[in-house]
Amino acid sequence: MLFSGASACGSDGGSSDEASDAGDAGNDAIADSTALDLGTDVTPSDTDGGGGLPIGEWTDSKGVCPAGTKQVDLHTTSELSDATRGESAYASDGPGTCYFLHDGTYSQNGAVLLWFKHGGTAAKRVYFIGESRTGVVIHARGTFDKGGDHITVSNMTFDLKGYSNSGLAFNTLDLLASDDVTVSHVTFTGDCTVGHDGGHLETTGATHALIEACLIEKYGACGAAGHQDHGIYLSAGSDLTVRNNVIRGNASRGIQMYTQAGVFGTLTRVTIEQNRIYENGHGEYEDGIVINADASGTIDHVTIQRNLFYRNYYSSVRFSFAATSAIVISHNTFFGDGLAATTGHPSEINLDHSGSGAGASIGGNLFGGTSALINDACYDATSRGFTISDDFLQTAPGTLPPCVNKLTTGDPRFVDPAGGDFHPMNPAASSFGAYAP
Repeated sequence: MLFSGASACGSDGGSSDEASDAGDAGNDAIADSTALDLGTDVTPSDTDGGGGLPIGEWTDSKGVCPAGTKQVDLHTTSELSDATRGESAYASDGPGTCYFLHDGTYSQNGAVLLWFKHGGTAAKRVYFIGESRTGVVIHARGTFDKGGDHITVSNMTFDLKGYSNSGLAFNTLDLLASDDVTVSHVTFTGDCTVGHDGGHLETTGATHALIEACLIEKYGACGAAGHQDHGIYLSAGSDLTVRNNVIRGNASRGIQMYTQAGVFGTLTRVTIEQNRIYENGHGEYEDGIVINADASGTIDHVTIQRNLFYRNYYSSVRFSFAATSAIVISHNTFFGDGLAATTGHPSEINLDHSGSGAGASIGGNLFGGTSALINDACYDATSRGFTISDDFLQTAPGTLPPCVNKLTTGDPRFVDPAGGDFHPMNPAASSFGAYAP
C-alpha cells in the first residue's frame, strides 16, 4: 500500500497529541536520563502463572498460512502496500486470503505507510503472516482504517530504529476504525529516539482487538522530550485485550488509557493480563499504566490481572480524574516501581488528586520491595468506591489510610527479582500475586 501526502502523516496519529496532558495535574517537571540498559529478554522457562498461564512468555515458530486459506506470496514493499489496500493485482482477493510475507526488509518510501482497509469476515479472516518473526522487518508504519476488519497480523518485526520522524504525532500501528483485529507474535522496537505523541500501538475507536505475545519496547524519545510517547496507547474503543506481552523501556508509560475528556471517545471492556510491564518512563508521572478519564471520556469495566509490574519510573498503576468505574486490579505482582523518581510522590498505586480512582477495587496482589504502596491518604477514595483490600505487602506500612485494609505482611522471598523471577518462596505469599493458583 502506498499512501502519500502530508495529510496522511497528520491523520495517522492525531489523537495521540495530549499537549496539555491533564493527567499530570499541572506537574511538568520531568527528570531527564540516559536510555535504559534493558539487557537480555526475560524468558523464564516455566509457565505457571495463574494455573499454568504464561506471563510475558511465548514460543515463536515458522510462519504458515492457516489451512483452507488462499496463500498469496509477497516479496516487496509495493506488493505489501497494495495488498493492505486491496489494490492493483490484489483487488480481487477477498476473505480467506493469507498474504505470506517472505523474509526481507519492507521500508517506507517517503510519506507512505501501510493502510489496512481490505479485510475479511468473521467466518473468513484475512491474514498477513511473516515467514519468520526476526526475518520480516517492517521499517514503516501502518493504519487499520474503515474496512480493515477481521484481520490477523503475525510473525514479523516493526522496527523504527533510524526512522525519519517528521515531528508530527504518529503511531507505529494505529487501530483506527477497525473491528476484530489480532496482532500476535509481533515485535515493535525502536532506538529510544524515534516516536512522537503516540505509541507503538494505538486504538482510536477499535473494537474487539487482541494484542498478544508481542514485544513492545523503546518507543519515543527517552528523556524529557518523550513525555507523551508510550508503548500502547488506548484512547478509545471497546472489547480490547492486551495479553501475554513484554512491554518495556518505552519513553513514558507502558500503557496509557487516556480519552482526553471524551474528545477521542470512551474506553470500555478492557482486559490487560499476563504481561511483563517494566522499566517504562524516565520522569515524573511516567508509569507502567495510567488510567486517565474525565468528563464524558469515561473508562469503565477494566480488568488488570496476573501481570508483573517492576521498576517503572513513577508508579505501576496511576489514576487521574474520576470518570472511571468497574476497575478491577487483581492478582498482580509489583516490585520496585517508583524508586527511580527523585521528585513528586511516587508509589506503586498512585492517585493524582482528589477524585482519582473512582470505582477501583484492588485485591489479591503481591507488593514486594520497598516502594510505597500508595502516595497519600487516599483523599476521599472510600466515598468513591476505591479500595485496596486483602493484599500481601513486603514493607509494613505505618498507619493505614482508610481505603487500605486486610493486608498480610512479610517477605515473599522472590526467587530472583533482579533477573525478573518473581515466584514467591514464602508459603504465606503463595495465594497472592500473578503466580497464585
